[in-house]
Amino acid sequence: MNREKLTPMMQQYLAVKDKNPDAILFFRLGDFYEMFFDDALLASRELEITLTKRDAGLEDKAPMCGVPYHVASGYISKLINKGYKVAICDQVEDPKLAKGIVKREVTQIITPGTFTDTEYLNSDLNNYLLSIFIHGYSLNLTYSDYSTGEIYFTEKTFLSKSELYNFLQDEIDRISPNEILLNEEITSKFKDKIKRDNIFINPYISENLRDIDLFKELGEYFSVNFKNSLKNFIYENNISDYTSLKKILQYLVVTQKINLKHINNIKYYNNFDYLILDESSKRTLEVVRGLNTFTKKGSLLDVLDKCSTSMGSRKLKKWVESPLVDIDKIFERQNLIEAFTKDLLLQDKLEKLLKEVYDIERLVVKISNGSINPREIASLKNTIINSEKIKEILENYDNEYLKYLGKKFIDLTYIYEKIQDILIENPPVVIEDNRIIREGYSEDLDELFKFAIEGKNWLLDFENKERERTGIKKLKIKHNKILGYFIEITKSFLDQVPDDYIRKQTLVGSERFFSLELKNMEGKLLGSKERALSLQSEVYNELKDYIAGEIYKIQILADNLSNLDALLSLAKVSNLNNYVRPKFNEDGFIEIINGRHPIVESYMNDDFFVPNNTYIDTKKHMIHIITGPNMAGKSTYMRQVALITIMAHIGCFVPCDSANISLVDRIFTRIGASDNLSKGQSTFMVEMQEVADIIDNATPKSLLILDEVGRGTSTFDGLAIANAIIEYIAENIKAKTLFATHYHELVHLEDKYDSVENLTIAVDRQDDEIIFLRKIIKGFTNNSYGIDVAKLAGIDETIISRAKEVLNVIEKENEDINVDLNKEYIKKEDNNPEILNFINKLKEINILEISPMEAFNLLNEIINKSKEL
Repeated sequence: MNREKLTPMMQQYLAVKDKNPDAILFFRLGDFYEMFFDDALLASRELEITLTKRDAGLEDKAPMCGVPYHVASGYISKLINKGYKVAICDQVEDPKLAKGIVKREVTQIITPGTFTDTEYLNSDLNNYLLSIFIHGYSLNLTYSDYSTGEIYFTEKTFLSKSELYNFLQDEIDRISPNEILLNEEITSKFKDKIKRDNIFINPYISENLRDIDLFKELGEYFSVNFKNSLKNFIYENNISDYTSLKKILQYLVVTQKINLKHINNIKYYNNFDYLILDESSKRTLEVVRGLNTFTKKGSLLDVLDKCSTSMGSRKLKKWVESPLVDIDKIFERQNLIEAFTKDLLLQDKLEKLLKEVYDIERLVVKISNGSINPREIASLKNTIINSEKIKEILENYDNEYLKYLGKKFIDLTYIYEKIQDILIENPPVVIEDNRIIREGYSEDLDELFKFAIEGKNWLLDFENKERERTGIKKLKIKHNKILGYFIEITKSFLDQVPDDYIRKQTLVGSERFFSLELKNMEGKLLGSKERALSLQSEVYNELKDYIAGEIYKIQILADNLSNLDALLSLAKVSNLNNYVRPKFNEDGFIEIINGRHPIVESYMNDDFFVPNNTYIDTKKHMIHIITGPNMAGKSTYMRQVALITIMAHIGCFVPCDSANISLVDRIFTRIGASDNLSKGQSTFMVEMQEVADIIDNATPKSLLILDEVGRGTSTFDGLAIANAIIEYIAENIKAKTLFATHYHELVHLEDKYDSVENLTIAVDRQDDEIIFLRKIIKGFTNNSYGIDVAKLAGIDETIISRAKEVLNVIEKENEDINVDLNKEYIKKEDNNPEILNFINKLKEINILEISPMEAFNLLNEIINKSKEL
């Protein structure tokens, strides 16, 4: 393309596009954002809008499409959801004052992690931008919700590559970012490892800026609060490398091109501060998303979320994904929830006030960048007054925990009074020609608007006078921005137009005129109106600046409101579902009396959920081997134990008659079948990888939920693996474990280990039918009732009959086979002493303490020894 032949406007467009090659450029032309060339082709396809052409100065016209600027957010939202970046190029000078082509610049770059339009964001979810910096065997990461100003940081040092990647994968699954920033040291292989659908991945803006001085080079964009918070944060946590933080802030500055005054505080966190739930556990336990719905519906979060505000829903989701392990913090939540559960009238009164509360947590970004509109300021005012009512109710309540919660609500009535003094009641969203400043606030403004109102009355009087004078009943006085005020007369009355009217414009069906009297008044009217709107704008901008100076306190109020809403939601759910307050112990046991599955129970209308007891500890009841048929409720039982444990750690009440829970550090699950065929991994391979991760990371304080481990391979292979895993847990990890299986041979492990206990599902057989009682009892079964389940599922009776015949044959042929898994297969008197010495040597090795190189050498020695023998 010969750019010299392009029109000046097209040359300007391509110059801007060259600086933003990876973004779709929204180029402002009048009342439209236009796109050209490849951007136009892409946008017309993705947005389903008409593709046209425009003269560009070349032989062929340039492809073009556009959208009206006042509805651009909807179109931008669609592009962002499809994973595109959008660069907004606005006119940055008045076209009337421009010499030549109007100056234009990119004023904002919108990406999936920086999109802030609350009309299109999911109100119940945070929109996180994640920055990752990996250097050698260490990493630090920062994530932020730019729409709320939240920012979090953590670091890990001296990890092996596998530990580093596993930690990072767990964090990505927990945070669920919409965009990730990466440094160059993260290889393409690792990018593939962390890649997820709908996550936008970006390289760092400039790798050579690792040592950027945050305060000197970016300091002007931040508030004093944040600068002080950052210095204290670095000092108190002894942080030497916070590159991910620098990069995320740099990225926000470069893309948003405005101040970041609403980012006021940074929080350091450690993943061990919370009960760790990896991606597999969150998915199979349906913590925040249903397995079948892939949405919030059908999840634990869905059961617990009865929040009145979006702020509360987002806060509750954080609690559910990051259960507490600090017993004092758990008790604090429990005490507040208990206080609310005892007073339904109090709940109702507070919920009604919260329903009148605006999402001020996401309003702060508009306050920061000055884009807040009058109606949103009015909503802030109403939120403040409602929060004062909440504060008064809590502080006057006869409960020490609620009084303390009320005292956390800071007094912002001075902001309310400021807004009340300045802004009219029920102001419009858009100012334009509307008055938004309350009468009496500014005498000068009142005078100007008074004259403007009197001018309108003069125009009405002038219109009536001219109709009578000319006899033209349809004569109208109109106004537009180009012509100003004019007299419009349809062509059927042109013969009655007086001689003192001066023609201004001719239309198809009418003529437009002005008179000297109207012209003289026009100057006064337009002048006063312009002065009024200009002065009103000054007053409004002063109000916005005043509110911007209080962002930090507004954020504290938002946090208090969201906490209250989340607590009320948990109290409401506890009352509705008859949940009880769990106790906690330091003795390592979990005791649940008549426990129920919170999700399953919520979907059972008139059906009765069969509750079950649980007692599991780190001694004689550490590992439960659960046998019984499919569909009888083994998985439901194990999941409910895990979910009740999670709910207790959140601080929530739980579905049972009583519960006594020991703190756990992690919950691991291996439930269900899945594969990763794109990477050549079968269902069994995925299963074994998940089990390997559990074995490597579980501790005596963990809770393990293992369902049908080993079923993905041949019977004897699977049985051997399952047996070995249980033995390893019993001898080495010593973690509380629920192990459901169809390998009936495993029940003999109860005789081998004092810590193993057999459980089964009670089944009642009546004639040729079976009934699942869904009750967990002590003991075991050697019948999986697979044919009975097939019959219940609707399999043809011919197949069922044949299956029974085949089963009888198999059982008869194998009736003499008795596999004793407790048998010692290596006996001293029957083996070579050299073998025994080598085996004894292996027994003395602690596999968890040797290095990777020592393990490799050991493996090589085993191979060589096997060849010798």
